[in-house]
Amino acid sequence: MLEWKKLTGEETNVEEAFRADWEAEKIDFYEDVAYGMGGDHPMYLDLMVPQEKTEKKRPVIIWVHGGGWSIPELTKKYRPVHALIQACHMGFVCASIEYRLVTEKPFPAPIEDCKCAVRFLKAHAEELGIDPEGIGIWGESAGGQLAALVGASYGNPRLEGNGGWSEYSSKVRAVCDWYCGGDMTHMGAYACEQVQQRARELGITLTLMPRQMEQENAKKDDVQDGLFVQMFGKPGKEAPELSMDISPIFYVDQKQPAYLLMHGDSDQAVTPQFSYNFYDALLKYGHDATFVLVPRQGHGFFKGQGYYDIVLNFFWKKLVTV
Repeated sequence: MLEWKKLTGEETNVEEAFRADWEAEKIDFYEDVAYGMGGDHPMYLDLMVPQEKTEKKRPVIIWVHGGGWSIPELTKKYRPVHALIQACHMGFVCASIEYRLVTEKPFPAPIEDCKCAVRFLKAHAEELGIDPEGIGIWGESAGGQLAALVGASYGNPRLEGNGGWSEYSSKVRAVCDWYCGGDMTHMGAYACEQVQQRARELGITLTLMPRQMEQENAKKDDVQDGLFVQMFGKPGKEAPELSMDISPIFYVDQKQPAYLLMHGDSDQAVTPQFSYNFYDALLKYGHDATFVLVPRQGHGFFKGQGYYDIVLNFFWKKLVTV
């Protein structure tokens, strides 16, 4: 049996905007549960379990934080806390996970950790009273890319890593990707012939950021080149295979989970074109996909309860009513 310590006081290192009185909400909160190994050290998640007893196996929502895969201030504590509380009241178990940032280890380390978290939850499904086939994943920005990639690439052994629980699958049933989309080849590999050739074979559309399009021949400045090296451990143009491996759009010819893609129409950080392209590719191959373009909002947690209702209704439909 699991021996996690239930939080009885206040969470650590959480800003006021993301703080909750879990006991008052009748949610058992387990802080810093070790779910696997990220290289030579443990990786942690926060777990939220409704106190209400039930004989039914509960569905799960995993939250993945954003932050450009590199911002240490944005952690598993950076989460839509009110929506996760609402999800628990609906009967979901929720997990908010950390992953290795590329400042510690480049890709595929971040996605290896996310997949390990899925496997961990499946490994402990009986103790947690959860449905191992009813797991969904939701992320924003960089976390949206990771969430979509967890969904898309469960058949790719190159991204599983060695974090633990290898006897279980990292497959999930539903994905919500906020303002990221499915293509990472713009991180330096866009112009590589093998990338363009594979895109033609799949019949998918790739794009660059507006700033990149303005530069002759899509040349990158020193800051961008530094980011690409951080992402891949080498310049992006030297990592075309990895750039496709970590781009969900390149898996559309394989079986996929259900997707909900949401993007603000005023996003200046990531153009909505990335989500449009992924959505179009998913539809082209007959997958279950919904796209919501959020009016007059940019890059960041959406304002308006209705957008969170869309997310929770999506997960309810895909994980509970199937």
